[in-house]
Amino acid sequence: MTPTDDQAGSELLADYQHAGGYARTIFQFPDKPVDAKIIGVLSGWLVELETRWPGDETRGRDMARLMIVRALGVKESRKSIAIPALISQFDHAKNIGLDTRWAAGNALYDIPAGKEHFDALAAIASDRAFGRSRGMVVTWLGKSRHPEAATVALSLVDDESVEGNALEALAKMRVQGVREKIEPFLSADKPRMRQLAKRILAHDQS
Repeated sequence: MTPTDDQAGSELLADYQHAGGYARTIFQFPDKPVDAKIIGVLSGWLVELETRWPGDETRGRDMARLMIVRALGVKESRKSIAIPALISQFDHAKNIGLDTRWAAGNALYDIPAGKEHFDALAAIASDRAFGRSRGMVVTWLGKSRHPEAATVALSLVDDESVEGNALEALAKMRVQGVREKIEPFLSADKPRMRQLAKRILAHDQS
């Protein structure tokens, strides 16, 4: 831990506790309940983390980011500022580790984000530069209930980094006219991929 880590970490914890949070350390954030006030504080820190915790992405800042992300990934965050805060982690200008960015996507899936955020999340899902870190954003498409979700998911079945996530999403949508792209997965090496392909095709009447 650097002096900056110590100072910024102390300020984050103090703000969280002032909002009524029960955690005694940043590592306890995900294990404690949150309300609108705590969500607001943590979301503000997440959006401005590079400013409030300046410098390179140290292990201390990365872990704080991860703990905030996990703390926000709960149903209490629905229709709150936590959603855009989590979306903000998918910014190529931010030096964020793959696993931490994946966790932000997982939080968006778990909450889950509403379809009013479809455009932003579809853009993330379609951005192949994010690699597997966007996996759970792709899976979220199956929860979105948006009319364009199937089109986005189907466009990603040829991306090895998220093909399984794309199949998971499609399996929840009863899509039609997808046999040509899905049938090759019936002979996939992974049993789960074969299972998802069968489920998708069972609903395809084309």
